[in-house]
Parts: sequence; structure tokens; C-alpha cells
Amino acid sequence: MVLYLVAVVMITAYFRPSYQRLYRDSGELPPGWERHLLESKSKSESEWETRMEKIHRDRRATLHRACQKFNLEGPPPSPRRLHKLRYNDPYRLVYCDVAKAGSTTMKKILARVDPNYDYIRENGLHDQDAFKDLSQFPAGSPALTSRLTNYTKFMIVREPLERLLSAYQDKFRYGRAVREFERNYGEHFLEVRTPNDAERWQKAARAAHSKARLNITFAEFVRGVLTGEDRYFNIHWQPQHLICHPCRIHYDYIGHLETMHDDVKYIMRKTGIIEKVAPPKQTARRAGNNLATMYAQIPLSHIRQLGRMYAFDYIAYSFHFEDTVRNIVKGWEDEMHL
Repeated sequence: MVLYLVAVVMITAYFRPSYQRLYRDSGELPPGWERHLLESKSKSESEWETRMEKIHRDRRATLHRACQKFNLEGPPPSPRRLHKLRYNDPYRLVYCDVAKAGSTTMKKILARVDPNYDYIRENGLHDQDAFKDLSQFPAGSPALTSRLTNYTKFMIVREPLERLLSAYQDKFRYGRAVREFERNYGEHFLEVRTPNDAERWQKAARAAHSKARLNITFAEFVRGVLTGEDRYFNIHWQPQHLICHPCRIHYDYIGHLETMHDDVKYIMRKTGIIEKVAPPKQTARRAGNNLATMYAQIPLSHIRQLGRMYAFDYIAYSFHFEDTVRNIVKGWEDEMHL
């Protein structure tokens, strides 16, 4: 009898993995495993949520210290500067729409729970009337104050140098709006070329029915941005804190594009959106993949100037300029097989 029982136990242990796999592949749970799997999942989800709470608590604390260090705290800015703060009344939330930081993905999610969904579906995410924003309310009005005080507010931000490169690639190299951006900004970025060279490119691009491109280089783009002049200004590469005003508006959650899946899933849970829409997948970032190659065109002195230009974004949003520079230099070394 003892030998029989030992044999049964050994056989059961041997076939248990196959038994589990059989039920897994069939899409069913084997008898007795429901409670184990549900308890395991519940524990895992609880640990994940605790970890996310700490991450966002730490990010808020880092932001608060940066605001104090740079002496940027104050009352909310005027409504005309709040045009990128989209609000949703049914879910009582405000999203700061930062260009080149997952904004299209985020707007796809928010569109699904927006009262204006039919209009958005017909006219597109980027239509100027697609989402309501806080700029429509008078300064100091109860409607504005209530939303700034009582709604859940969040933003998604991105590593500054990667975001800058992404803006260049989208607006001057690969994107659908390249001709528009060359038309609006091309002459300014071409000023760093020799006069004869710049004039030749401009004539070619202006010729009737011409398909010629100005082919603004990344180095020319960076030189223009570093001037800080208004003619080079655009929200796609403007420092992120100037869009969201995080020292003058309290944000509940600060997501990073680099960890967007977890951050947005967590925010969606906290706001109830996850009951209506699935969280986004973590997507590949083209700018992140060729950061070293593209910044190899940029003098180190200009990279340091970019670090100063985006200093607050680096410090306030828990990014590390030194790490980015080290990764760029390492990429150069790898390419040269040093």
C-alpha cells in the first residue's frame, strides 16, 4: 500500500505540468486551480499598485523640490496659457497634452470616454475643437477654479533630448507635416548656411510645383533652437514645464513616455477610465533607438547648452542629463568599436 501511494504521488507530480498546460492551452482552468490563480494575480496586482503609488509619490516630491529650488511656485497662470490642459467632466480629470510625449496615444484613450466622441471620430484627434480645454474659462471663475482644484490632473513627459530629436524627425524629416514646417521655419534654420547655399535651397523649394525639400539637418535645427528666439519657437520642442505649469498647478500623476504602459494603466485605474478602455502597449521609440547616431552631428558644447535649456525638465521630472550624455557617448564609442 505504501509503495502504491508513493507511486501515485510521483506520477501526479510528473504529469502536473502537462496537466496545467493542457488546461492553459484549452483556455480553461483545471479544478482546484481557480483560487490559487486568482489569489496569485490579486497579490501581484496589489504589489504592482503599491509600487506605482511610490513611484508617483516620489515624482511629485521631486517636482515640488525643483519648483522650490527654481523659485517658480505661484498662482495658476492666465487661462490663455492653459490651452493644452484638456478636461473631461464625466471623469473629472485634466490632462496636460505635451506634444511628442505620447500625446496622440493618450488622446485616443481619452476620446473614447469624451462626451464629444462622435465629433472626434468624424473630425480627428487633432481638430482644434476635438477636446475642451481650460483656456475657455475666465480667470478666477468658479468653473476654472473647481476643475483645477477638484479634478484629477496628470501629464505624460519625455526625456528632453529624446523628445527634441523626435520633434526634428517628425517635423523636418519623416512626418506628414514636413513641408508645412519647412515653409514656416525653414528660412530661419537655413540662416546658418552660407548665403549662396541657403538661397539655392530656398529657390528650389519655392519653384512652382516643386517637390524639393530644404533638407534641414539636425545640427541646423539644434543651432536654431538654441538661439531661444521666438521665430524658432514651437510647442513640439518647447520645454515641457512651460506647457503644463507644474509649479503653479498641482498634478496628481506624472507619467513618463519611457514607462507609459504602467503609468497610464495606473492613472486609468485611478480615474476609472480602465473600465471603458484598455491601457496602451509600450511602443518602440524611434528617437530613442538612434539617439547616439543623431547627436553625433551635434558638438558637445551644443549638447551642454541643451542641457541648460531643458535643465528644469531634467530635474523636475526625474530625468538625468548626465546619464543621457553618457549613453550618447557610449553609442559613439560602440559605433567606432572603441
